[in-house]
Amino acid sequence: MAVLSLAALTLLDAGPAGQIKAAAAAGFDHVGLRLNPLVPSDQIIVGDLVKENEIMRLLEEHRMSVLEIGVFPITPHINLNALMPILTFSAKIGAHYIVCPIEDTHDDRALAHFALLCDAAAPLGITALVEFNPYSACKNLNKAVRFVERAERSNAALVIDVLHLSRSGGHPRDLLTLDPSLIELVHFCDAPAFKADGRSEDALRQESRTARLLPGEGELWLDELLDVLPAHCSISVEAPSRLHADKSAEQRASLAYKASMKVLSAH
Repeated sequence: MAVLSLAALTLLDAGPAGQIKAAAAAGFDHVGLRLNPLVPSDQIIVGDLVKENEIMRLLEEHRMSVLEIGVFPITPHINLNALMPILTFSAKIGAHYIVCPIEDTHDDRALAHFALLCDAAAPLGITALVEFNPYSACKNLNKAVRFVERAERSNAALVIDVLHLSRSGGHPRDLLTLDPSLIELVHFCDAPAFKADGRSEDALRQESRTARLLPGEGELWLDELLDVLPAHCSISVEAPSRLHADKSAEQRASLAYKASMKVLSAH
């Protein structure tokens, strides 16, 4: 394992500054931040010099490194020019990855847009990670692998989300057939065992955003996953849950760190 980080979605309501402080207090050395706003509640950081400086100050003060920046959905009308300031600031604070779910069902157009995003990120030292999930246009691991291969970009790779791998019918053994260099990051969490129960996309989306379990609390194959991950792969704990919604960001970050370290140490 390269590093252990705390993903932004675990503490999305805390905003980037709160995520940094909570992750540091919990014991994480790395953090993921949402700098590309997707919903009205997301804070706008880039372009606000006061907030940008606050983020840089907090990272330095708490000696935190930024692992990933979310989220950069590949949509039919993605505006790459509008994303450049976010990419530039992401590079300025040392981010390694941007996460890119595929939201365009037109394969060739989505691929062209993703390739252009990779090209924009490459000079900044940033790798674009395709994230598959069963409620997107890229619904499973096989489709994500094919998408990255077709992009033919050296800074294109995969993020493997534990919940999405399970809910798309996948298993850690599926990773054994892949080029290890494709697997850069894992979003780590737990959940009840997968059942092919025909749940709607809305139900799957809701589970992903509000009903994940902390590592070790569910029935997924986390040990088997850890067995097959390449040594360079980083782990980012992404476990938003309404079960802990009444707790502070610091408390939630602490629970995420302790649960993850327990699973990793036992493994």
